[in-house]
Amino acid sequence: MKREFVMQRGATRVVFGDGARARILGPIAELGAARVLVVATPGRASEAAALAAQLGEIAVGVLAIAKEHVPRNVVLQARSEAERVHADAVLAFGGGSAIGLAKAVAAELPVKVIAVPTTYSGSEMTPVFGITDGGEKVTRRDERVRPALVIYDATLLSALPRSVTVASLWNAMAHAVEALWVLGRDRATELSAEEALRLLASGVAALAANLDDDGARRAALEGAYLAGGVFGDVGGGLHHKLCHVLGGGFALPHAATHAALLPHVVGFHREAAPDAMRAIATALGVVDPVLGLERLAQATGAPRSLASLGMPKDGIARVVQAILASPPSSPRSLDAPSLEALLGAAWAEPPRGESRPLRAPDKLDGPAGLGAPHQSEALADALPRTQNAPRRGPFGLYPELLNGTPFTVRSAENSRVWMYRIRPSFSHGELLPLPSPRFGAPLLDASPNRERWCPLPIPVPPQEVDFVDGLVTLGGAGDPTSGPGYRVHLYASNADMSDCAFSNADGDLLIVPQEGTLECRTELGWLRVAPGSVLIVPRALKFAIGLPDGVGRGWVLEVFGRRLRLPERGPIGSNGLADARHFIAPAASYEDRTPPAGFRLVTQLGGRLFTATQAHSPFDVVAWHGNHAPHAYDLSLFNAMGSVSFDHPDPSILTVLTAPLDDHGRAIADVVVFPGRWEVIEHSFRPPFMHRNAASEINMVVRTPSPSAGYDPGCTFLSPLLTAHGVSTATYDHVLAMPDDAVEPPRRIPDESLWLMFESAMPFRTTAWAREAPERDATFRALSEGMRSRFDPTRR
Repeated sequence: MKREFVMQRGATRVVFGDGARARILGPIAELGAARVLVVATPGRASEAAALAAQLGEIAVGVLAIAKEHVPRNVVLQARSEAERVHADAVLAFGGGSAIGLAKAVAAELPVKVIAVPTTYSGSEMTPVFGITDGGEKVTRRDERVRPALVIYDATLLSALPRSVTVASLWNAMAHAVEALWVLGRDRATELSAEEALRLLASGVAALAANLDDDGARRAALEGAYLAGGVFGDVGGGLHHKLCHVLGGGFALPHAATHAALLPHVVGFHREAAPDAMRAIATALGVVDPVLGLERLAQATGAPRSLASLGMPKDGIARVVQAILASPPSSPRSLDAPSLEALLGAAWAEPPRGESRPLRAPDKLDGPAGLGAPHQSEALADALPRTQNAPRRGPFGLYPELLNGTPFTVRSAENSRVWMYRIRPSFSHGELLPLPSPRFGAPLLDASPNRERWCPLPIPVPPQEVDFVDGLVTLGGAGDPTSGPGYRVHLYASNADMSDCAFSNADGDLLIVPQEGTLECRTELGWLRVAPGSVLIVPRALKFAIGLPDGVGRGWVLEVFGRRLRLPERGPIGSNGLADARHFIAPAASYEDRTPPAGFRLVTQLGGRLFTATQAHSPFDVVAWHGNHAPHAYDLSLFNAMGSVSFDHPDPSILTVLTAPLDDHGRAIADVVVFPGRWEVIEHSFRPPFMHRNAASEINMVVRTPSPSAGYDPGCTFLSPLLTAHGVSTATYDHVLAMPDDAVEPPRRIPDESLWLMFESAMPFRTTAWAREAPERDATFRALSEGMRSRFDPTRR
């Protein structure tokens, strides 16, 4: 969609839209400029001349001498020419070099600056400029140089080479990022910076893949405009100071320096600027802002080291000295050792080597039985037979115990696994907090309103989103730091968790795929689940998700306080529902691998996410035994129960798994399935009856043969605790209008229909995302409107 607007932003008139350059005479006339000197770089001389011709008699000359970092001698030459022709305005046609030159002239002469940017640098929206003299670049802030008129025309950027496009967009992203933590920012600055970064990050990914994407180019240019605006409002900090020192001292290309440096500066501020980290992660659509920027740099082919730009390693000390001589704004204190470490990491070439795709062996044959003690070894005799922790482990393996429950719980509840691994688990770096703006977001107050959410859109290339980055919390109840509870998450992804593992120390996870098969590598081995199956990953066990189909979407139930188990069958007896023997655990499988860039760990504790790096793969368990194991379960093996006489039974009769809340029949969460099955009840209303239930119901459509009324595969709908719910008005009317001979015969609900429900005795509290997301279906409650009265006291 094309965007066009004209607005006054402070002292700057902004004209935005395709073809805006062709309409430039009107805005210049409104500005009152009568003698305009056009400046540009030598490479844009012919285009600048064409623009001057378009201006006609108000153009007094073209000066195509602008250079990167704005050398002082070029400024003197431009000033002299502006004085000679009696210019009252300097029009910069180009990127940061031309605009910087126009500003430098305006700092010394009473001329207005007009900017027609042909890159994404954002300089046109700021009163900041720099001049290089004698190998030192000095930046200044002066409101006199702020452009009076800016013409944004995305068609002018269509001829930019890919390398220039990418570097220029990273320059713009740096403006947005640094505005999130510098002093003097306000809420408006933060919101604009976050939106700018969102537009720029998606734009650079799209344009790096396809330079002909006009929509991405327009969005990226608007992002550059917003980023330049916030940078102009609050100025720069450590990142920009470093870029200017590096550019002036070592003639490094300005935009490319931003790209090489930005992920490292964000990492430098990770702990000191948590709100900024949260905003960056939100804009990038990731959990880890530093890793998100690193992946974006790799995906877009951006420069990733100062060494590759020509920076000598022995120049680091000189840069540090210059920074500390005039320290910039920074959310953390600056000292020589920390700055040397930052620049050393940015100078070095990043480790090379492709990550391996996560693909399970074709045949998986693990032990069966939920809750049963299993044992498995990938190497004969790797598992000790008579004890757990011999002084020397078999084959030099480290014995390691994972207790999923406290030592002293009842034996029936005890959950543990002994692992025999190549390297111990504690060999990793410090676990640092992650902002996680969507996954693990705070819960709001409970609401009694029924809601529905459309399916999450699955990311498409060039965007790459793995399972963890694709998670978003819908809601839940309870607090993992103080008692029992649960969370319901959605996920949508299109990339493997390459060289990455996730673990949840708060509780068990139940993963329900709706679109795309999941191949899950756990510490204990591989499991595979397709739509129609579920995956249980116990508390604290590390795992990674691969997507053999290239896409994945579904739901995750997180339970803390009690573990998921089979429900009590009661009067049903010893058989029926889910059978423990149909839950398959993994066979031991290991890798002894040290990836070039290390292995990333993400762990959740107390509802918060943390990350660390370790040198080796955590999937190095050669043998194991215990009952704290992951399992895959095929829902087609569920033995459904139902009424064979009359009336609709309660949905609890279709419970697959439960996490008990107490000993009175209440649950933290039940997992209920509505599979293909026979309906044979007579003279009864067969669809779900009108109901107010002492439980929260979170329903999911895995598949359906005939989607209707918005109940599409992948959608989620909520019936809060004791809120009235039932079938839609149209369904009720349709069922009652059917003749008895059409309703009464046995009916087979096809296997193509599969719905699930998470049911909890605890009130469901949604997140802000759930209430504000575009996936929230505002039309849902209309389905139950218009129920007419059928009451007739004269007719039974």
